[in-house]
Amino acid sequence: MIVDNRLATAKLKIFYMIMLAMLFGFGMFLIFKNEMLLIYPIAAIVVAYIFLLVRRSNYFYLEFAGNKLTVRFYTAHPFLRQYKTFEIPKAYFFDYKIKRLLGGYLQTIQFTVKTPKGRFNYPPLSIALLNKEQKAKLRQILEELKPK
Repeated sequence: MIVDNRLATAKLKIFYMIMLAMLFGFGMFLIFKNEMLLIYPIAAIVVAYIFLLVRRSNYFYLEFAGNKLTVRFYTAHPFLRQYKTFEIPKAYFFDYKIKRLLGGYLQTIQFTVKTPKGRFNYPPLSIALLNKEQKAKLRQILEELKPK
């Protein structure tokens, strides 16, 4: 079973690139033509860009195959990406928590594993780009993995 938000991440990445191109174009026009009215669209683009950065949108891939849960993620921002993966054996999976912050605008999931050395919490991952069906499928997979 797989949960993947590749399409939403690609759309957001294109949106980031368009915003950066518009910002660059408006900035060049402002510098060379000295049109002060361009300050407003530049400010709107910067505010929207910061708003999206605060959301911390991630590419999120979760797969349960055999006896392990594989999670892959990276930021949807087109620059300075860090691709990360972790695997959790089914025997070690203990719990998960889905948190909603900023009125539901930022949603994160945190996995907890129980190893012979004790419990360990993975860092929270953003699942803000998942749609309702993907979130329902994610919950279904993780509920099946939880120890009874």
